[in-house]
Formats: sequence, structure tokens, C-alpha cells
Amino acid sequence: MSEFLFFLIGTMLGSVIGVVFMCLLQINRLSERKEDCDAKKKCADTVPSE
Repeated sequence: MSEFLFFLIGTMLGSVIGVVFMCLLQINRLSERKEDCDAKKKCADTVPSE
């Protein structure tokens, strides 16, 4: 019975750690996209050289 309890606790902790890790990666990805969008807006004010 204690082995099943350890398995259950390990599975729950692993799941929580996995979800937190994926959320942190997604937040990092969204912040990079925002920086790219801000950079495009800054470049939009320049006069094209063509």
C-alpha cells in the first residue's frame, strides 16, 4: 500500500512540476513575441529606402 501511495505522490508532483515548467516556457515565448512586435512598430516609422 505504501508503494502505491509513493507512486501517487510522485505522479502528482511530477505533473505539477511539468505544468509549471510548460507555463514558464510559454510566458517566456510570449514575452519574446511582444519584443518582436515592439521592434516592428519602431521600424514602421522609418522611411523605406526603395
